[in-house]
Amino acid sequence: MAWAWGIPSARFAGSGWLAVTCVMVSAVQADVPPADRTADLPDSWLVLYNLNSADSIEWAQWYADQWGIPASHLVGLDAATTEHLPNLAAVQSQVIGPVRDYLAANPEVQESVMGIVLGYALPGHYDTPFVTPSIGGYSVADALTDMTDDLSEPRKQMGTNYDNPHCTGQILPPGGRLTRATMAAGRYMSARIDAPTLDDAKALTLRAKVLAAPDHTLHGDFIWYDYYDPGFPSTSRQWYWLRAAVENPLLAAEAWAEFDIDGIEAVPDTPSAAFRFAIYKLFGWSADDFVSSPPGNRVLGFHYNSFGAVTVRSLTDPNACYVPNALAAGFAAAIGATGEPQLATGAPFPDTLVAALREGWTLGEAYYLANPHDDWMWNLVGDPFLTLPNWFDEIEIPDPHGDINGDDVINERDLAAFRACMSGIGRHADPVCAPLDFDDDEDVDLWDLAGFQRVYEGGPAGEVTFDHDEDGQVDVYDFNAMLDCMWGPGPSSEVFGHGCYHFDADFDLDVDLRDVAAMLIAIDPDQGAVVPVR
Repeated sequence: MAWAWGIPSARFAGSGWLAVTCVMVSAVQADVPPADRTADLPDSWLVLYNLNSADSIEWAQWYADQWGIPASHLVGLDAATTEHLPNLAAVQSQVIGPVRDYLAANPEVQESVMGIVLGYALPGHYDTPFVTPSIGGYSVADALTDMTDDLSEPRKQMGTNYDNPHCTGQILPPGGRLTRATMAAGRYMSARIDAPTLDDAKALTLRAKVLAAPDHTLHGDFIWYDYYDPGFPSTSRQWYWLRAAVENPLLAAEAWAEFDIDGIEAVPDTPSAAFRFAIYKLFGWSADDFVSSPPGNRVLGFHYNSFGAVTVRSLTDPNACYVPNALAAGFAAAIGATGEPQLATGAPFPDTLVAALREGWTLGEAYYLANPHDDWMWNLVGDPFLTLPNWFDEIEIPDPHGDINGDDVINERDLAAFRACMSGIGRHADPVCAPLDFDDDEDVDLWDLAGFQRVYEGGPAGEVTFDHDEDGQVDVYDFNAMLDCMWGPGPSSEVFGHGCYHFDADFDLDVDLRDVAAMLIAIDPDQGAVVPVR
């Protein structure tokens, strides 16, 4: 079948730079012709990092290892470590010019690159906006999407992204998925990966990898939305394109759920959230604004407001902004503006974001397709390789995956074998370990551990009892055991240590405050009482 607009659909039928000298973990896939090259290939992206930050250099080497990005696609920049650059000359000399020169000097790289990652500890915006209040600036990541007009005054650089399907009245490209050959000439996808700390930046990729695991699904989650706010500066007080997405008949089957952040109507909470789209709050954000139970997969947060990404490194300065708090609350990615984007320029289209991700395309290309302009103030903060292979589909766990000794029970004996079989991403495991290779990629890594966790002890996928001592009830003793299992967000095989898998309610391979929130639903508030396990 096809979209109503004829869109093929799987679900509807020079100086200043140095390349890092890390070990190449994957060969360049230069043999893939431009007509077949898509944004999910490791060498379809150029990754930028900051030579003046030891943490940025470490991040680049780590990031390359995570996705198999070749060394030729890592570019170190002699740039400031601050988030803001003062003017156009600064961003030209420190970021745009060196990237442009590197691509020109390496045509074999340029021929493969579809997108650019603005990496950890690089500046995120530049110059002073022409509006009041003059905070933030123009997005560096957005500027990388079109490097042909960067000598113009910043406010005159904003152009139309002709790959945006809304240019022709559609929500996905009429020719199907973009390839290197079909992207508009001189245009690149872009994403920013930055955060308050190096570990926080790595966590964005680790969250993306959990979501991209072949056995992962958003089943049971919702796409929360709030398109009305009395403070939104439009005649209707509505984000028209969010409402259009919710009401689009081609997206009507999605798990839309309405909430409200200003107390006018609908519910204020967003439990089991995969996405969160809303308006209009500007300042005073806190990660607590996103607290709900259960938290859900938390793929992407996007609020149409100004100044949402003035900083991605601070939760309080200036005046607290949207993006860093959304990420601190557990979202794998967030979209925000580095300044005042103005209504007339348009924001990325929610319907295109949802439709492209439903197709199984990467977050990087979904954002690029949704963004109506280049060289402006919007940016995606998150890993562009994130995909959602099973969308909201209910999936079955393959059999006999996990049972390596063939005794029809998936228990501690299989767990011991799993630890022995762990080869790591991209390293072939012994053939005897095949029952533990959940994604059938011939290695045994954390992606497979996510699948193994779902079937451990023979329990059905998604069942977490919280009953650590297995006495048939959830009580304060189990809660105390949970405290010993907490180490904060971030996937780790240690989730199985000391029976801690009992507490990983959201199957993200850690035990953190989100799991505590889920447990508090199962335990009676009276510490002397107990609640039978369901």
